[in-house]
Amino acid sequence: MNKKKIIKIRTTSKHKGWRGVFHINRTPKYPWKKAISAAITMGLPFLIGALFGHIEWGLLAGIGGFTSLYVHNESYKKRAIKLIIVNIGLVVSFALGIICGFSFLSTSLILGIISFLSTFICSAYKVPPPSGYFFVLVCGIGTGLEMTLTAALLPIGIALMGGCLAWLIGMSEWFFDKKEINQTTRNHTWKAALKDSTILLASIRNGAAIFVATLIAFALGFHRPYWVSISCASVLQGATISIILHRSFQRSLGTAVGVFIAGGILALQPSYWLLGLCVMTLQFLVEMIIVRNYAFAVVFITPLALLIAEAGRSDTFIPTLIEARLLETLLGCAIGLATAYLIWKRSERS
Repeated sequence: MNKKKIIKIRTTSKHKGWRGVFHINRTPKYPWKKAISAAITMGLPFLIGALFGHIEWGLLAGIGGFTSLYVHNESYKKRAIKLIIVNIGLVVSFALGIICGFSFLSTSLILGIISFLSTFICSAYKVPPPSGYFFVLVCGIGTGLEMTLTAALLPIGIALMGGCLAWLIGMSEWFFDKKEINQTTRNHTWKAALKDSTILLASIRNGAAIFVATLIAFALGFHRPYWVSISCASVLQGATISIILHRSFQRSLGTAVGVFIAGGILALQPSYWLLGLCVMTLQFLVEMIIVRNYAFAVVFITPLALLIAEAGRSDTFIPTLIEARLLETLLGCAIGLATAYLIWKRSERS
């Protein structure tokens, strides 16, 4: 049987210093198939929602649609199982966000817990980027929805269906190319992960940082405090202080450009159909660019997340939205960077 060759794609720059922030990584080829699949997964629910006059359905389905971001070069059996687990994890994170978003303390706790668990599980099973980041993101979006548990059943169900669609599209490659990828089997156990101090400490670091970041955001009176948590989580994906510093700058710079793109799209008050096309285009660009440079990818990740979170709201004032997202991003990056620095200094002294 013919075997596919795995191509490992570097998502962080090997260059040190500020040069690495803007370095364009060289990859063997652009991930066209993954980018197209992800774009269809995110955009199709929007178009279906537009057809029935319920754009909020598309927005909610996009929560589960993030499952498509976890499609990687792997055997179809492993991919099928992984995508099911990711879909369930995203929906559970979203549901817990809705349930626990009634107070500042419960919101901070659930975001910290989700950050800890997603970091630990994704690290233990060596899940490639975006790793645990999107579990924190969807949990944060859930905390921003004010509704009863009964009313939350519909959004949760739609998010689950969006994830099922992502699973179908993610597995559709099997119909066109049934050659299995040759992989060496890796055994990962909870016992091994718990014994690995690096994984455990990184998980505790991320969970504690997200908890503190959310509390600070509430204390400062931010209207959407979870955006601080999301920015902090994004920065803390780095494995070293150097990478985290790069991510902080890339996230801040990319968001500064991205919020103006989102503001411009929302200010135009696009039709539901056009909004769906915008989401598809943004998702496609994210997948194509993130393998080259994270900062440039954030330029499109930011408006994508903002459209999913804000497009269905009628009370969005664009200038306020832009100002708030910028401040929240800068604060989240600063907290993430400070957390990493303090832990690095402590380990250096030890």
